[in-house]
Amino acid sequence: MINTDITSPDFNSYASESDLMTFAQARDIALPEKTAPLLIRAMDYLEGLSWYGHRASATQPLSWPRAGVYVDGYQLPDDEIPRAVINAQCMLAVEAIEGDLLASVREAPVKSESVSGAVSTTYAIPDGGVFTPSYPAVMVVLGDLVGGR
Repeated sequence: MINTDITSPDFNSYASESDLMTFAQARDIALPEKTAPLLIRAMDYLEGLSWYGHRASATQPLSWPRAGVYVDGYQLPDDEIPRAVINAQCMLAVEAIEGDLLASVREAPVKSESVSGAVSTTYAIPDGGVFTPSYPAVMVVLGDLVGGR
């Protein structure tokens, strides 16, 4: 069950199922019947990001709300979830329709491939490297709220 009440110890989502439905309808995206698991998968991804500022309360279950976060020189309220964070969760929930956002095994994209007697394939990630899925559109929406790792 999705709980968006930031004062609840069971708070587990920035976006409500209604938020996700509104987001999807505005973009003509078909959602499955069960949307709560999509929102939870999106939260799993968001909770792994490095956010600016610090948690507003040491006991809150999720990263937001946050204190000490500034956007365009203005400090954000420490008792609200920014709309950009809610929209990012909805964007990730839509991505989660196709599968796990944090899959433990992903193949690297092919950088080059050649055929001359034998097949040679070079992957964009060096041997021993790790392929981490990225969602550039989500990072654009989050802008100054999230920092690098």
